[in-house]
Amino acid sequence: MSSRTYRAEAIVLRTLDLGEADRILVLLTRHFGKVHVIAKGIRRTTSRLAGHAEPLTHATYQLARGRELDVLTGAEARAIYPALRDDLVRIAAGWYVAELADRFTVEHAPSAPLFDLLETALRHLDAGNPPALVCRWFDLHLLDRSGFRPEVADCVVCRNALEERENAWSAVAGGAVCASCAVRSGGLSLSVRALKSFRYLLAHDFASASLLRVDAPLATELERHMRLFVQHVIDRDVTAARLIDEIRALPPRSAPSAAS
Repeated sequence: MSSRTYRAEAIVLRTLDLGEADRILVLLTRHFGKVHVIAKGIRRTTSRLAGHAEPLTHATYQLARGRELDVLTGAEARAIYPALRDDLVRIAAGWYVAELADRFTVEHAPSAPLFDLLETALRHLDAGNPPALVCRWFDLHLLDRSGFRPEVADCVVCRNALEERENAWSAVAGGAVCASCAVRSGGLSLSVRALKSFRYLLAHDFASASLLRVDAPLATELERHMRLFVQHVIDRDVTAARLIDEIRALPPRSAPSAAS
């Protein structure tokens, strides 16, 4: 008979309050896929596991098999990403990548590559890398590893190699459309810089991708195209993307005045 308890390295994707003191954790584990577990009494002030039950926590969890949901019995922190949590823009980006990891995984399906991808994104957000760049790298590699890699080499309509000129982007068609086909099929404008950036980000790990220089206009274009593509694949809006927009629209914080 298999043991009733097991250990799982995992990242908390999201949580759901249950009753007066319990909480359901949605974990993306390295070896067991996505699992829902119940953390009993976790919302009590006396709970010794409360710090391990927050979204974006990376820990090794001790779990006991239950009739419906497995039960959290212990945890050892591996990373809590303090710099990420202290910055509103970074934590919103963390919630964004966690939400997409949740959307692109199913219960109990092995997902070690996606776990590694999420862990890499959170680690680099915490290390101070530009959140927009981390998110676009994550978007592309998540789509690639999930079987939805955008086409950025050949036109998705005529299958001819794309020229280095202004082309078009069609989420519905599956990626880049050449200038000739765009006249008939439409799509959003895709600049040469954006096309080259997509190719570079797809071809490299983040250590190399972090060398890419992305100014504000390019970042806006990359984000617009990726959002449309991801939303088309999952057939719904990404909640954290709206949060990122709301944070971006906030007025800049004024510097404290010097003491007189």
